[in-house]
Amino acid sequence: MHAQAQDWKHAPAPQQTAPLNFQALFTDEEAETMKQGIIPKQMEDKWFIYFEDGWLRFHRSWTGFFIYAVKLDGSPAGVRVTDSWVNRDPAQYTSTDLDYDQNMLRYLIDVALLRKGGK
Repeated sequence: MHAQAQDWKHAPAPQQTAPLNFQALFTDEEAETMKQGIIPKQMEDKWFIYFEDGWLRFHRSWTGFFIYAVKLDGSPAGVRVTDSWVNRDPAQYTSTDLDYDQNMLRYLIDVALLRKGGK
């Protein structure tokens, strides 16, 4: 079952964002798995992730705040990230470290969505 916007509380995109400059290429199979998203099942599940209008959207499960967005587009080699941003509204998300955010997004994709195992 694909996660959808109506499956969990979530806030709209923040007014303050910054380009995340996240670059990645995925196989078609990986992209389909990612598009399934994640619906939190218990309190320990910290993320609600769903795919809508070409964007993979990452929300904190407790607050609903929209933290990361990744635009996916097909290419001859697979599915690539063509755009990405991170929330920079200090009332919603206090990180200002771009490297941390890129690494966290990579971790969420690899471990939470693709289930590749932690590092």
